[in-house]
Amino acid sequence: MIRATRDNKLKCETVVFDLDGVLIDSSRDIADAVNCVLKIYNCENKDYYYIRERIGDSTKDILLQCLKDDKKHLIDQILVKYKELYHHNCTKQTTLYPGVKEVFQSLVGNVNIALATSKERDATEKILEELGVKEYFDMIVTSDDVAHCKPDPECILKILEGLQSRREATILVGDTPRDVLTGKNAGVKTCAVLYGYGNSEDIKKAKPDFILSDIRELLKII
Repeated sequence: MIRATRDNKLKCETVVFDLDGVLIDSSRDIADAVNCVLKIYNCENKDYYYIRERIGDSTKDILLQCLKDDKKHLIDQILVKYKELYHHNCTKQTTLYPGVKEVFQSLVGNVNIALATSKERDATEKILEELGVKEYFDMIVTSDDVAHCKPDPECILKILEGLQSRREATILVGDTPRDVLTGKNAGVKTCAVLYGYGNSEDIKKAKPDFILSDIRELLKII
């Protein structure tokens, strides 16, 4: 585990960002959509913090952890309904974290900027467009583009291939141990932020290469 300092800058070709908890705070919109679906299927609402702690898992996994046991066999139709509800409401309370645009403006033209998210493509693109940052990305990989979700490295491997980026010159920025493991499985550098949805102690135990308390500290290491 190495904290960001000016003494360990990387020669970087590609920066891959996770979305939720790294670039955007989407937790309220996600929690509202989950609870709306639970109400439709006669399940008890879940506490906001219960849902927040699970963001980073696939949408299907989040819903399965929230549904009553006797509703889990309906997961496929519930997932469709959730996606519909979330897509229509995914930008109501979602905001960029402080410093995100500043970081993009510093990186653009100097490195490839990519996104690897467990969110669906429709919602991802809508959020990025409405928040005014979609133009910064050279490549976007969503849950719709892979057969295996994180921590499987498929999303990162697609980016490496698509951008012709070397593993040793690529860094993944995430907010959970799952993100760190995804990067390690792909053989790239890993950077974890502490302001997102992951537990800070669990993140430290995952041993990322870098740990940041503010996204703008990324500019100190690449």
